[in-house]
Amino acid sequence: MQLFYASEIYETYVVLSEDESRHCIKVLRKSSGDNVEVIDGKGHLFEGVLEIENKNKPAKVYIRSKKFYEEKTFKSGFHLAIAPTKNADRMEWLLEKAIEMGLGSITFINCEHNERSNLRKDRLEKIAISALKQSLQHWLPPITMGISFKEYLEKIPATTKAYIAHCQEGNKIEFGSEPIINPCYMLIGPEGDFSTAEISLAMDKDLEAVSLGKSRLRTETAGVYACGVYRQLASGEQ
Repeated sequence: MQLFYASEIYETYVVLSEDESRHCIKVLRKSSGDNVEVIDGKGHLFEGVLEIENKNKPAKVYIRSKKFYEEKTFKSGFHLAIAPTKNADRMEWLLEKAIEMGLGSITFINCEHNERSNLRKDRLEKIAISALKQSLQHWLPPITMGISFKEYLEKIPATTKAYIAHCQEGNKIEFGSEPIINPCYMLIGPEGDFSTAEISLAMDKDLEAVSLGKSRLRTETAGVYACGVYRQLASGEQ
């Protein structure tokens, strides 16, 4: 199945973006009259007929049928907050793999030891859409940028379960050693780890300190590992 993505949705047709149209027409060699399937990242799958008025302009897909997919529990339940690494490529790799595994949302947080404070959101969104299509999913996870560690803690609902993975000594549980409660929030720090003050603040907010195994993981590896553990437990894949 080859999926396309569109954000311009009308009653009888959808409009592919310039990038999607280019890929559809010039790479995949699709022609007017071909049947195609389109997602909008909000749970809808449209099946319709491609119409190309001009190869240099966005193509349209006239809708024949529409189906709505509910969010899966393991997808909507896992919310990752992570400090961006100095190498932006690593965060892009993380985003791609996490979405393929069913990420609910991702927030790039600013911590005391951050090596980077910003990423290109437009590029991340393209990668996210590509990963969504590749994995044949229908819900595009929200991507949030530039929130401070303290601000993110304030946004975590009091009734949910939240974890912080850090490298300092202290009492920790192994992530995945206890049943998962949805929704689940996971905070992963920069390559220099969270500061002592940040860890203390998280503990004051009743976050659970966790270990992600015996090996010390890179930031992006820790993010992918946490997503994998969560998916396995929350989807019942033992």
